[in-house]
Amino acid sequence: MPSNEALVLKLVQSVRLFAGFEVSEAQAFLDASKLEQHAAGKRLIEEGDTGYQMYVMLSGEVAVKRRVGNGETELARLGPGDTFGELALLDFGNRTASIEVLRDTRVLVAERASLFRLTTLEGKLYRNLAIMMASRLRETDDMLSKLAEQAETRSAFEKVASQTQRFFVG
Repeated sequence: MPSNEALVLKLVQSVRLFAGFEVSEAQAFLDASKLEQHAAGKRLIEEGDTGYQMYVMLSGEVAVKRRVGNGETELARLGPGDTFGELALLDFGNRTASIEVLRDTRVLVAERASLFRLTTLEGKLYRNLAIMMASRLRETDDMLSKLAEQAETRSAFEKVASQTQRFFVG
């Protein structure tokens, strides 16, 4: 990818993945990446597929979706500055969610093999990925805690409703 100092500087300032990077280091990441554009409605990632790349959002909006029962539920929406697909780079596992483009989107795509060649960036790159994963884990913990509270409340309500029904019905 050709050098564009304004873009590189903006990425360093606004994308968590590039926190602590020098402009030259971010440029090396860009050089190892490719730019893609995707139209609204496209499915970029399918849950369960093998992943070999991560994405950095430059513009647009995507939905993160996960299969639940016979359907799907939306877990999050991502926009400029956000990243996705990085988990597959860390553990070589299958995709844990699907990504659907909601608004025309431009992304930087970094292939696993290309990133492995950036040995001088490994420390900063993996540190930032670890910080980002820890943040997502905390968000997930908060969501699970709220779901557990809702389930507890629902269970208590159902118990009261059952006792009330027995009282009136006999």
